[in-house]
Amino acid sequence: MREQRKPIYSIMIKIFLYCVFILSNNVLVAQLNDVTYLELGEVKEPSITKILTWDSLGKRYQSRSEELDIKFTFQFSNKTKKEIIIKRTFTSCGCTVAKLPTTPWIIKPGQKGSIPITMDVRGKSGVIEKETTIITDLGSIILTTKVAIGAIKSINTPRKRSKEERAENLKIAVQNRQAIFQNNCVECHVEPTKGKRGRQLYATACGICHDAKNRASFVTEIRSLSKGKKQAYWEQWITDSKPGTLMPAFAKKHGGPLDDSQIRSLVNYLIRVFPRELKTKDAISKSLNTKKNLLK
Repeated sequence: MREQRKPIYSIMIKIFLYCVFILSNNVLVAQLNDVTYLELGEVKEPSITKILTWDSLGKRYQSRSEELDIKFTFQFSNKTKKEIIIKRTFTSCGCTVAKLPTTPWIIKPGQKGSIPITMDVRGKSGVIEKETTIITDLGSIILTTKVAIGAIKSINTPRKRSKEERAENLKIAVQNRQAIFQNNCVECHVEPTKGKRGRQLYATACGICHDAKNRASFVTEIRSLSKGKKQAYWEQWITDSKPGTLMPAFAKKHGGPLDDSQIRSLVNYLIRVFPRELKTKDAISKSLNTKKNLLK
């Protein structure tokens, strides 16, 4: 009996590891994608290459209260010289469904196609964002759909500031580092953090500055300094910051936007999840680059 159980245990372990890889791939490839949303109904020729060439990797819509099923369509074309096989899809929630005409779906060179994705928003409110993972023989693609229900302003990303505005904000921050949580800065640095925890809180509270493409020279890239940092390090900088620096204190007791529970969730993410994500992200990047070279 023991000899018979070993193959079963081995298969179970392999299935478990495969599921973990797929889930991590789903989350981290999404982080690698700097999604530019296309409004529902807006037509654009496919120009974004992620294995296939897509009209967009993200689409969004401001729904009316009477709308229950929001239907998106992602257009693509195969601009490579090889067949690409779409094996299956899965979504981050049961309320979102992606349909393929057949599985596996073989996309020939030059062929065009589309993938319809429907979001059921019954009983929901606010901004709903879901991810659909397209599994191909060359890797996976993340398609993001976002619906705002009665929140027209919140679906839009904060407006971009001019160089002059950024320079003026920097002068204000030098005089008072907590000014980032006041007046016009609330739109970008306070509102997006409300109700967020863990990874989402990192993106809205930390990533907006530390991962920004146009971050100021004195703003450190967290990904480059995170290795080996302990709980006390993150708690100090997030809660109280340090005198003589431009880093603001995020705790509410200092006028920041985060309560104690949010800070704990952010610290836990930075010490337990963030380092693993960086390793997996690097591995995925190398894998995608290798596969991209094979398509050339």
